[in-house]
Amino acid sequence: MRYRFALILIGLLFTTMSFTGSSSVHLPAGQPVTIVSAIPRLGAHLAPVPGIAILAKQAHPLLCHSSGHQKKVTLTFDDGPDVTYTPEILTILNQYHLHATFFNLGQNVQAHPQVTRMVYAAGHTIGNHSWNHTRLTALSPTGVMWQLESTNHIIQQTIGIKPTLMRPPYNSINNMVRMQIEKAGLQPVLGDVDSLDWQRPGVNVIVQTTLRETGNTSIIVMHDGGGDRTQTVGALPLIIQALEQRGYAIVPIQQLSGH
Repeated sequence: MRYRFALILIGLLFTTMSFTGSSSVHLPAGQPVTIVSAIPRLGAHLAPVPGIAILAKQAHPLLCHSSGHQKKVTLTFDDGPDVTYTPEILTILNQYHLHATFFNLGQNVQAHPQVTRMVYAAGHTIGNHSWNHTRLTALSPTGVMWQLESTNHIIQQTIGIKPTLMRPPYNSINNMVRMQIEKAGLQPVLGDVDSLDWQRPGVNVIVQTTLRETGNTSIIVMHDGGGDRTQTVGALPLIIQALEQRGYAIVPIQQLSGH
């Protein structure tokens, strides 16, 4: 009896250790996607990953406290700034009197400080997207902190304030990465609508994918950097018009919490 009880305890301990291990998204390099696994509006090509949504919600009140009945969405743009496409996206957002969140790479902020200041001066939020779009779960805690702090520093040096939001490249996040993000004074932000603009599938596909996947309090992910974003620029006004026609309010990310 004692022997059986001991075996049960060992089994429970092993199960607990396995359950509390890190969870991360492992996707091919060069494919910047964003996932929230607990939300059913994901594109068919994105497999839900257990643990990611819980991890994000615990660390990010914007995801935790969003009310599903609110017909609000927010726009986010990754991998910038870019000297060509970021200004074009800013012009479109200004035409519709909208504000978005731009998750910038530190190396691009360093290369294009004037564009970064342009984004901030237009009233948009600038977030941290790592220094060079590396997979943070593949790094040591020290390496992750360098990515975060170096990007924090260059953004603060460029616009005068430190960012408070962070989107991990490839949505690659685990407990260690989350702890480093929090130590850096940041909150992780994931998205639940992958526009597929990084694939450059054509303007119509980007528009239809975004509209199909969008629901109340969606965080829509698009890209202003990382390659040719001509299709993103072409799709953006069509997406905005269609969302507004469907009764969605496109708001800054802070307003998704309902505060």
